[in-house]
Amino acid sequence: MTVTKQLELATEYVRERHETDHFLAYFQDYTTTYKDVRDLEKMYREALGFPGIRGLSLCTRPDCISDDVMDLLKDLSLETFVWVELGIQSGCDLTLLRMNRGHTVYDSEKAFERLHKKGIRTAAHVILGFPGESTKEALTTAELVNRCGTAGVKLQNLHVIKETQLAEQYNRGEISIISRSQYASLAADFIERTSPDIVIQRVTGEAPPRMLVAPEWAINKLAVMNRVKRELMYRNSWQGRHLGYTMKDIPSIK
Repeated sequence: MTVTKQLELATEYVRERHETDHFLAYFQDYTTTYKDVRDLEKMYREALGFPGIRGLSLCTRPDCISDDVMDLLKDLSLETFVWVELGIQSGCDLTLLRMNRGHTVYDSEKAFERLHKKGIRTAAHVILGFPGESTKEALTTAELVNRCGTAGVKLQNLHVIKETQLAEQYNRGEISIISRSQYASLAADFIERTSPDIVIQRVTGEAPPRMLVAPEWAINKLAVMNRVKRELMYRNSWQGRHLGYTMKDIPSIK
């Protein structure tokens, strides 16, 4: 479908559900900065010309933003709201190598630096629960998110998707997936180590059931969200607690 047709369908649904006429065009699937800059500009401007669109949210990889695309994003950010979400996934190079991500922690750091120098807002997308990744290694991702100065972070549990190498490894019993309670504990650990001035935009994700191999508990997104919330309540904890922030500090952070 064209960008306009996708927006027609999506805004109709969101308008009815949330009673709003103001939207962000969210380019999520695939790597939405990996194309000729002229084609990208045409696509982005088609979205911005749609009634009710107030800005762009672009999901991409840290190693797939050329200088030309960076300049385009800067120009657009001077005209409208632009938010770039980087799929950094982990702050541990060993994990990135093991999962065949094709980029490094350094690539993530440089991408944030380049975007921020252009005055572009950013968010980080991370995955918790990689096979073989220790809690200590997983929490290096929180350290990366903090030091990169990003404005937001999305947490997601690892999904094993059909017709992937990961699914083959899982079906052969070579890897295991953490339980919902283990994920909730790890997410709470992450939140405790995330600066309160970073917006936590999501604490779990979901995949279409027809594509999902594991874990089955990820299908019920609300149950996962509630489990993370209960974990924080059980600990009597909050965002940034491990960094020394108190509940009194949080409302004052801008």
